[in-house]
Amino acid sequence: MCGIAGYLGPLTPEILRGMAASIAHRGPDGEGIWADAAAGIGLAHRRLSIIDPTSAAAQPMASCGGRYQTIFNGEIYNFRVLGEELRRHGYSFNVNSDTAIIGPLYDLHGASMLKKLSGIFAFALWDREKRELFAARDGFGVKPLYYTELLGGGVVFASELKALISVPGVDVSLDFKALSDYLTYLWSPGERTLLREVRKLPPGHFLRADRSGFLITDWHERAASPIALRGLNAHDLVSRLGELVDEVVADQCLSDVPIGAFLSGGVDSSAVVASMVATGHTPRQTYCIGFDGEGMTGEGFDDDLVHAREVARRLGVPLTPVIVGPPTGDDLETLVYMLDEPEADPAALYVAAIAEAARVDGVKVLLGGVGGDDVFSGYRRHKAAALRARTPKGMGQILRSLFDAAATIRAGPLKRRLAKLSYMLDGGDEAFLIKAFEFNPRSTVAECLNSDVRAQLTAGVVDWLEARCERSKGRPLVERMLDLEMHGFLPDHNLNYTDKAGMAHGVEVRVPLLDQRLVDFAGAVPWRLKTTLTEEKWIFKQAVAARLPRSVLTRKKTGFGAPVRSWVAGRLRNVIEDVIHSRSFRDRGLFDLVAVKRVLNETIEGRRDGAYLILAITLVELWLRRFIDEKDSSNRIAISARLEGSALAASYTNRHE
Repeated sequence: MCGIAGYLGPLTPEILRGMAASIAHRGPDGEGIWADAAAGIGLAHRRLSIIDPTSAAAQPMASCGGRYQTIFNGEIYNFRVLGEELRRHGYSFNVNSDTAIIGPLYDLHGASMLKKLSGIFAFALWDREKRELFAARDGFGVKPLYYTELLGGGVVFASELKALISVPGVDVSLDFKALSDYLTYLWSPGERTLLREVRKLPPGHFLRADRSGFLITDWHERAASPIALRGLNAHDLVSRLGELVDEVVADQCLSDVPIGAFLSGGVDSSAVVASMVATGHTPRQTYCIGFDGEGMTGEGFDDDLVHAREVARRLGVPLTPVIVGPPTGDDLETLVYMLDEPEADPAALYVAAIAEAARVDGVKVLLGGVGGDDVFSGYRRHKAAALRARTPKGMGQILRSLFDAAATIRAGPLKRRLAKLSYMLDGGDEAFLIKAFEFNPRSTVAECLNSDVRAQLTAGVVDWLEARCERSKGRPLVERMLDLEMHGFLPDHNLNYTDKAGMAHGVEVRVPLLDQRLVDFAGAVPWRLKTTLTEEKWIFKQAVAARLPRSVLTRKKTGFGAPVRSWVAGRLRNVIEDVIHSRSFRDRGLFDLVAVKRVLNETIEGRRDGAYLILAITLVELWLRRFIDEKDSSNRIAISARLEGSALAASYTNRHE
């Protein structure tokens, strides 16, 4: 729920109100502003009322005799249990509000209170006595939080990047490493954003700041509780997992407003809805995307609606099909504004469409299946990792077979997947892991960048995913890939667009399959029980199999996708060509025009699989027009802008624990 923003430093409440206005969609039920001019602190809150919708739970919220002021975005599912502990220690507060426990819990436990929270959150708390700001983000990054250092000292932060761009004096110079990452992965891993001076607070980290500076600390990496599974056979593990899913889903149905659910007909969302029904929390409504006149099979996608209807009939839940057509140029502009970042994935538009339908139905909360693939190993790249782990000495023969097979198969999903697999398998383990996440080969991305931009990318910039790979050396290959999912793809792509697309329509999306208990359980299960050479998420499917149709359990993995390749060559072609041939695109100087046009033409002609790269490049230009050109049309981004060495980068690097 909600959107938050704030500052510690030389800003004003008027600027804070502007920040809050830019994220008003996150909290259509109310606004609160609090500031202390003498301390140079200001906090803003946009409210989406879910737990205790009365005025008693309005924010910013004072606690502990006015010592703390808190703004909170998210839900704490165990707040009643924690409240009982606080009352035993003599604290008094609004027992019906999950936000109300934050200040007292921090007063009692300090930063270690974060390990007690079961929920999704990003919050900030001002300690009047210490004159110190404390801000934190949940362990998996379900709720976003951006920040930047202020000129003259201090920090400004918000739930969405657009709120920071609106602040006078915020540097809007580009981060070319982030640009390259967006084009390569379709998202930017780690702290970086397209703005060199603005960072994401990493999942599972907190920020502590005063007027002299700030410190970023990892609180979650060592917080996972070990699960004792020794002595349990596969049957026992499956049984325990099924029980755990029900426990988690029941906890996350906590709400004072109606709850619905995504129901794509895939294993994850279907399992969540089945568990809601089994635990007595039948959703008011479920939602599934359907495509109007779109041929999805040519892109390798299945028809979700067929499976969703079968699951809905079996479980006895209502289902609303949300029918969408191909995107327009206006939809692309909506996408970049909604996400703050130019992620070239139309899935965000579908989450937004479902959220809009839910809001019309009076449903403010949706449960979804996000995270199941990342926790229990559900992607094709996990099967590739299992293949590599099981046959390390046979890679040469496998590669030759893949090249031969790809050469003889006509263009289509199978040919693309074989080509990607052979690309991934060609090299050592570290290269394999990184390539698995590349949507566009980095060499092709470099080909499309201006030579000046390419030159600045060789300046020794540390790659987030490569650094993560170093930390996971010595672990099984599948587990190393799952670590990259949890510290890259999941928070910086899936959760990012899911949160923002839902909140664009004032709807909170909860993700029960990312509950710490399930993540800890999955981490203790041997990888061979999660993925095999023929089946993803084996143990999870076994745990939920009795409640779901067999067709759902055995359907091929398709993802929440769209026929982007046919759109680029057809419906979106004119929009894309208008952008690439525009004066602003040329004058900006970020891209090699000849190379980009070559990739576009070869993609349209079917000689290159470059649709997602072309879409990503188009969205970058639309993002720059919407956020940067509008902020200061007389100050276009210059290629000579420094990539590294900013005060924020130095402060962050030197003071990071």
